[in-house]
Amino acid sequence: MLHRRKVAPRDFYRARFGGHLNSPLSLAAYRAHFIARERLDLPLYLGSTLRGAFGRAFRQLACPSRLDEPCPIPLQCPYHLIFESSPPPGAEALRTHEEIPRPFVLAPEWRAADEGARLIFEPGEELSFGLTLIGRAQEFFPHFVVAMREMDRIGRGRRAIELARIESIDPRAGGGSGQVVYDSRDNLVRGTAPALRLDDCACDAPVSRLTIEFLTQTRLKHEGSWARVPEFHIVFRRLLGRLSSLSRFHCGAPLDVDFKAMIERAQEIRLVRNRTRWVSWSRYSSRQDRKMQWDGLVGAATYEGDLTPFWPWLKFGEHAHIGHSATFGLGKYHVVQTDWLRGRVL
Repeated sequence: MLHRRKVAPRDFYRARFGGHLNSPLSLAAYRAHFIARERLDLPLYLGSTLRGAFGRAFRQLACPSRLDEPCPIPLQCPYHLIFESSPPPGAEALRTHEEIPRPFVLAPEWRAADEGARLIFEPGEELSFGLTLIGRAQEFFPHFVVAMREMDRIGRGRRAIELARIESIDPRAGGGSGQVVYDSRDNLVRGTAPALRLDDCACDAPVSRLTIEFLTQTRLKHEGSWARVPEFHIVFRRLLGRLSSLSRFHCGAPLDVDFKAMIERAQEIRLVRNRTRWVSWSRYSSRQDRKMQWDGLVGAATYEGDLTPFWPWLKFGEHAHIGHSATFGLGKYHVVQTDWLRGRVL
């Protein structure tokens, strides 16, 4: 009887595809839990609402400038480094801060419902969301804790919610909640979440079929328009572009990747089953003072081909999200390897 020698995932990947998994990319994942202190009547999707409330609290705590005044220390200011990231002098890529992805993701749950549906929280009920910190943002975890502790104005009154606790998440251990790293009862930060790196996501065997489930609206721009069919090369282009920018501006170094070769390989992957749909919702932007309409893909897509070189990027991207407006939770997805003979998840 022949026995297959077990190979460590990163060793298998490096032996077959080279060493570019030695990437500066890293992230840490958390889950924040709040308690409603009054009845809350909120939008169905809380991403932009949370981002607005959190951004206001973070700026008040971390930026020395007054509102509508330029920051005197933008290169050292935690708020500007996180919320208004700017390229360093002489940077050739992404010259404006609007183009640079922010190094965090706020990820509330999204539920499909009729247009105009609302989320109602009664006093004492819990509201929670995921928080991902990417690259140097991990160093500012205490700032995030204090800002979330001071968050208000998510409802119609002040102090409508109150931070109860924050739990670390270890994606390598299945993604379940781990230890409590902050508890409001003692108001102490007790450690941080373990960092996830790209080579932690490597597979230990070839992947020939997988399914991506787009859990929140996913907005992928391709050739000037929104992609309504999630062809694999479009998905991977947008993911690789986002991770490349995060690496360059927030993780200390650009990716050492042959982008052209990877995209060419991505074009060989076949979309064999498409169960996605195009959905719309609207949100109010307090920054722009107007109602905004958002569209995007949700649902599942199954792909076949030599998917092994893409697996680490896809697994890492589950936590970094993909596409436009990833900062407030859009572009969340889950990827699973699928047995093509039986259609079952491995």
